[in-house]
Amino acid sequence: MEMNLEAPESLNQFTHAMFVLLWGQDRPAVLTVVDQAYEWIWRQQIVLAGKTPRRLSDIAIAAELRISRTPVRQALDRLAQEGLVHFDPRRGFWTHVYTAEDVEEIYQIREATEVLALRLAAPRLKQAELENHLKTLLDIRATLPNPHYGDFLEADIRLHNYLIHNCGNERLIRLLSALRSQLALFQVRDTPYPDRIAIALDDHERFIRALLDHDTESAARMLGLHIQNAKEGVLTDMFPEYYNPKMAVSR
Repeated sequence: MEMNLEAPESLNQFTHAMFVLLWGQDRPAVLTVVDQAYEWIWRQQIVLAGKTPRRLSDIAIAAELRISRTPVRQALDRLAQEGLVHFDPRRGFWTHVYTAEDVEEIYQIREATEVLALRLAAPRLKQAELENHLKTLLDIRATLPNPHYGDFLEADIRLHNYLIHNCGNERLIRLLSALRSQLALFQVRDTPYPDRIAIALDDHERFIRALLDHDTESAARMLGLHIQNAKEGVLTDMFPEYYNPKMAVSR
């Protein structure tokens, strides 16, 4: 479904779909009140967090959700541990304010760990499943220059999750899971640009074809370049004063 990310209803659908894609396999069959509060706040922060601090009132959130403050505070504590919100003992909870250095560090960690996950996963990946991912991205490319943002984001998340969850290293999977909330925030800002979607599709095709050719080294290098390209896009949007075209990844 193509979405106008400026429209509140579409944005609500977008963040819900993103939450389900990222966390669906980890969600319990029966959600607790804390789980429900966590999802609601998470979806709000994906939109609100960034360069401007905003106070998060547990009283106001509890009233909005018609629940007590205790599960709201527990949900906020979880989000603080994930780095999506900031807690100040004297001032309470606030949306996290990201610096250019934060973005650099998050994407450095992502590149190192996700490239490792690909190397470990490569022997376990099935040809037919890789071909299905390739077909999906080719279908999305056919919609350019008017891509369906939701379709692209879903394909992107599914592909990266496929690589990560086949690495066979549970500690590595948990480490990458800990980055998901922060990366999701950046993905929302980076997705609605057809030129960047085109670059990402090219990147995906390169490392999928390398995996199909059983060329793990090339696939790892292409994935690293893909993550660096994504980082450059985020820095360009959030910190235009930081971006230097000479720093762009050499393709």
